[in-house]
Amino acid sequence: MANIIPKEKAAQIKKIVYEKADSHGLINKSRNENGQFMTALVEDADVGGVLSQYLDKEKIRTYIKDGILNAYTKCRKKEILKNNSPMDTVQKLYSTNVNIIKADNDVSVCRSNDGKIFIVSSGTFLKWETALRKALELIARESKLVNNKTPEICLQIAVLNLGITDGDKKLVTDALKAIGVKARFIGC
Repeated sequence: MANIIPKEKAAQIKKIVYEKADSHGLINKSRNENGQFMTALVEDADVGGVLSQYLDKEKIRTYIKDGILNAYTKCRKKEILKNNSPMDTVQKLYSTNVNIIKADNDVSVCRSNDGKIFIVSSGTFLKWETALRKALELIARESKLVNNKTPEICLQIAVLNLGITDGDKKLVTDALKAIGVKARFIGC
């Protein structure tokens, strides 16, 4: 088996999967519904059928999930967050204006006029722990950036699945509140 998918074929398959994911409403479906959707993609002549020319059968599902649908979800997350800057999040959560002094990999460092530092980390509802970890890692790596003071940490959480309940959000908010972190849910 070749294992190398020509770039034009990969782009074509990606386009087809994105269209089908939009049509299916991937980010608003349950795990079971998305599992059935994944099976349908593997069996689809234009997706799994084409991929079978380049990949072993057992690798097709993994390629679709890890190679295409993860990128699809990240793309949708960026779309949700693009109209909500870290500065907007700090303004909403702390009622103060800030400027971004550093932005890197979904984490921004902001400073208010009085010198207070805010770390804003973005992620999805399902991976809010990763967003928190990224904020903490930045603080550990960049101690000079936060002036050896304890910064405020807040998370911008993109809600991709409309099935998230108020109870789900409260659970995350309460857990973060216990450690002094605030959260803003976007897209719900």
